[in-house]
Amino acid sequence: MQVSYSMEKNRRKKDISDPCHYGLFITEQKSRVSQNPDDVKAWMELGCLYEAKIAITNYFAKRNFVIRHFLPMYVLLIFSFILLLTIIGVTLPLLGWQRIGFISLLIIVAAALFLRLFSLRYPPSGRRYFRKAIALDPQCGEAYMYLGLIALRRYQKRKACRLLEQAIQLGVNSSRIKRELKSIYEREFVAFFRAKTNKETRQQEIIDRQLGQIRELRSRVSSLEGLIESLSGRVEKAKWQGRHKAKLLDKEMKDHISAIRQDYERQLVTLKQAKESEKEAKELAERDFVRLTTEVMEAKSTFEGRSPAEAARTVEDIMGSHLWKALSEQVKSYLTTAEQIYTVLLTEGEERPDYSLVGMELCKALETEINRILVEPFCRYLNGNKGEFLKINQTGENRGRPSYFIYLAMVVDRENFPEVTSLTLGQYHFVLKRTLEGEYALKEYSNFLDEVCSASNVTIGSSFLKKLETVTKRYRNTIVHQSAMNREEFDHMRELIFGGEEALLNSMISTHKSS
Repeated sequence: MQVSYSMEKNRRKKDISDPCHYGLFITEQKSRVSQNPDDVKAWMELGCLYEAKIAITNYFAKRNFVIRHFLPMYVLLIFSFILLLTIIGVTLPLLGWQRIGFISLLIIVAAALFLRLFSLRYPPSGRRYFRKAIALDPQCGEAYMYLGLIALRRYQKRKACRLLEQAIQLGVNSSRIKRELKSIYEREFVAFFRAKTNKETRQQEIIDRQLGQIRELRSRVSSLEGLIESLSGRVEKAKWQGRHKAKLLDKEMKDHISAIRQDYERQLVTLKQAKESEKEAKELAERDFVRLTTEVMEAKSTFEGRSPAEAARTVEDIMGSHLWKALSEQVKSYLTTAEQIYTVLLTEGEERPDYSLVGMELCKALETEINRILVEPFCRYLNGNKGEFLKINQTGENRGRPSYFIYLAMVVDRENFPEVTSLTLGQYHFVLKRTLEGEYALKEYSNFLDEVCSASNVTIGSSFLKKLETVTKRYRNTIVHQSAMNREEFDHMRELIFGGEEALLNSMISTHKSS
């Protein structure tokens, strides 16, 4: 069963501006639950309302000094109020029992006010309602997710980890769950290796004590050598035994340290590969989402009268016909689609349209051209040096296949990695940055770039890298995390990719035409 915050989001957009407004919604939801107590969705929505009330209360608390410092401000206010009324009570001609009754009444009012303000500042959570949903449906994964987030908010990390893992096992796919579990696992990982370090320290202390004993024995033998000449044979034997024992201890310690180091490196490689696999799966899903959304926008733009041919002519006028003709058909399609949807967004009249989908089309065009001009020709450039290049980049093995320092080596190694045929913008940015820094493993790729640039008088250097880094880190990474892009950001990105005189596509096409 999938339950969402759609109800809360719609209400926030309309009229929710204060945590107290949730009281009416909670009352209505409780009425629905009482009418149908076996409805799991109703219990979940009731718990979500309580959690939303806590969230908006904390939101206001962070931005309001009085609410954020509720307890000290309340104590100061009550103290001042009591002091003022006490002064007034002393000056008034009251009898003893009247003064006692007055102060008692004041204390009761202050306590009631404190309890009321405390309930407003720290409203109850929806934990009991999520537990009710689980009691009705043990397979309700999102109820476990919300219980885990509540436990994490209360600093119950082990309980939160158990509940979030159970939510994932029941099919809940949430980036927040993965992010929180990753944080918990990283802390456990650090604690594990910290314990390993403490164990090695204790072992080193034992060895130091043993070495100290050996040095003491050597000193005693050395002092007895001059006094007892008849025991010189036994002294030499004792020396040999001491040296042999030291060598054995030294060899044993080196073997032990080597085993620990190998185990540590294997675990690091495994974690790195798991992280890369998860990243690739996430990126594929994001690409599918962008592709489907782009098709919808293309259909909409065609319906509204902006033809692909007009958009293509616009891009050709910006780049110039000689550069436009040198582009691949796939890249022309991406640029045409981007320009077509861009025009639709300009004419829709929305107050703040989102240009992130158009920006993704430009990123796809740039990524395709980079692979066509700067990656695929490198595989042909290597020829007989392919084995040497892969050998330099290899860092180990995993499941019968080599592990490489960079993704470029996986593109070259078609035998072991037939599925890796191209690089993403982030992967190529890493390759180009390490190449320009003089990385030894990328010496062959540096020679390839020098040859391409010398033939075209176009430099693939620091300026090119800086523009690529802006597109990749500032815009492309923001888009894939589903963040909005405004028009100013898109215009800047458009200029960097094909709109400016020294745009990235223009530079690459110049090198390709010369080669």
